[in-house]
Amino acid sequence: MIRISDDSPIPIYQQIIDAMRREILAGVFAPDSRLPSIRELAIELKVNPNTVAKAYQEMASEGAIYFKRGQGAYVTAQSADDLLKQAKAEMAKHILEIIAIARSLGLNGAQVKKIFETLLEQQEEK
Repeated sequence: MIRISDDSPIPIYQQIIDAMRREILAGVFAPDSRLPSIRELAIELKVNPNTVAKAYQEMASEGAIYFKRGQGAYVTAQSADDLLKQAKAEMAKHILEIIAIARSLGLNGAQVKKIFETLLEQQEEK
């Protein structure tokens, strides 16, 4: 289920893209499966259909989805693998940023690892 936040600084169309990527990665939408129509998703999310269309167009330009004339949008066959690679690259980028911040604060690897493990354990308990 896609959720968007009006309070987020992230544009709504980007929130839709991020949520759709997560759902594809989670297997909610298998390769070659049909996505909700632009109108259906706009009604469900209570957003302008142009916002959903923009999200779908961007995903299509990235190769994550494709359109069949008159039939809607579908997940590309290699989309999940490609999205997983992109997600891992994005995670690595954020981790490197965190490491740089930790180093600037004088923390060593063991301290950063302990913080990460503590937070991971807290999330697993939820």
